[in-house]
Amino acid sequence: MQEDEKPRFCSDYGMSLVNPGVACTSRYCEECGQEIFYVRRSENGGIRIEKGENFHLPKITMSLDPSYKSYFFRPGLEAFLKQLFLEKKIDPEEIVDRFKEQEAAIDNELSGLDCIQHCDLETNEGVEEAAKILEAEGLMTYWYNLARSACLRKCYEAIENGEIIKAVHSCHSANIFKEYSLLEDEHLKEILWIGYVTYCDLFKNQDTTMEAAKEMQLIKALGPKIKSLDNQWIYSLISDGMDIGKRIGVSGIAEQALKSLLEHELSERNKRDEALLKERELQVQEKSNKIKLWGFLFTLVNAMILAWYKDWLG
Repeated sequence: MQEDEKPRFCSDYGMSLVNPGVACTSRYCEECGQEIFYVRRSENGGIRIEKGENFHLPKITMSLDPSYKSYFFRPGLEAFLKQLFLEKKIDPEEIVDRFKEQEAAIDNELSGLDCIQHCDLETNEGVEEAAKILEAEGLMTYWYNLARSACLRKCYEAIENGEIIKAVHSCHSANIFKEYSLLEDEHLKEILWIGYVTYCDLFKNQDTTMEAAKEMQLIKALGPKIKSLDNQWIYSLISDGMDIGKRIGVSGIAEQALKSLLEHELSERNKRDEALLKERELQVQEKSNKIKLWGFLFTLVNAMILAWYKDWLG
């Protein structure tokens, strides 16, 4: 073991000295003074924290990429997007240093691209050459980042030279290029497009629902008129292929809907007729059974009387 490598467990008590990388607690041992980590589950789930312990959360990676297998709730998504689009608050006296830090961070990211490693991003010529290469390669996210870096440099140089208008204009341009860069993110572009299409569908569905509600009221009011039509007229309206609404004085309802309503009415009438016919057949059957039963009882009584009479005569 190397001298600077930290042991994983306490040699005296065998306790963990290394953060396990999950939600856990820790405290300093009163005997050896080392920080000891615990993972305790409470009875009802979650982490149990005892008095005097520190609570640790693992590093959380937030991304719009669904392959991370972690998903935002709506408040979390809104907060993450604000974090992407907004910069942290900067005091006026820190603005030059902040712009220099941002420029350095962007240039450090760009320097990792093989296609522009030979470009000197500290010169206008190098920036222009890199921009042409990035555009040709279709790396527009990096192109916008490069443009933002150049604008940040112009901005803080103008501030240092006392050129107020130039500084404000460069800062404005840098912010625009930042927004363009963010909008080039493949996941954000897909989310925005799907969200827009879904929102349009919701709007269309809302209109459809209103139209459907209107038609439903018209259909409801049409019920008595349809019930007043006789079967032959309904059959003719359904079968002849001509417009139905004009002939029965109805407007505002689609022809196919009217045909479906008439077919439904005729079907319901046939069902009711069949039900009435079955009920009558059952009634006739019950009466027939009653007649047969009374006939059987009458015959049985007569036979008993005749037998009794014969016995009485001896």
